[in-house]
Amino acid sequence: MKKSLIIYEEETQLYARFDHPKCREGLSYHAKMRIRDSGKFPVELTLTFNGIYPYGPPMPPEKHEIKATSIMDLYSKILRWFRKYGYEVT
Repeated sequence: MKKSLIIYEEETQLYARFDHPKCREGLSYHAKMRIRDSGKFPVELTLTFNGIYPYGPPMPPEKHEIKATSIMDLYSKILRWFRKYGYEVT
């Protein structure tokens, strides 16, 4: 079986803030996105926490990996994952 090749790779910072009027806590994650040329889920994003831990709001996991079929699907999964902990991507 042929191994899938990485056709695109990008590293960036992803910021999210806690969605509450009295709390302005924020998170910073190092994000690494890879797009492969084949496979069931060719788009994947690896998140690694690299900011200051929040004082009051719940803390999402420090490392998380999201796999998706397309970039639009990946974006919706990222939003859903952060909303589960009460954060909004900025």
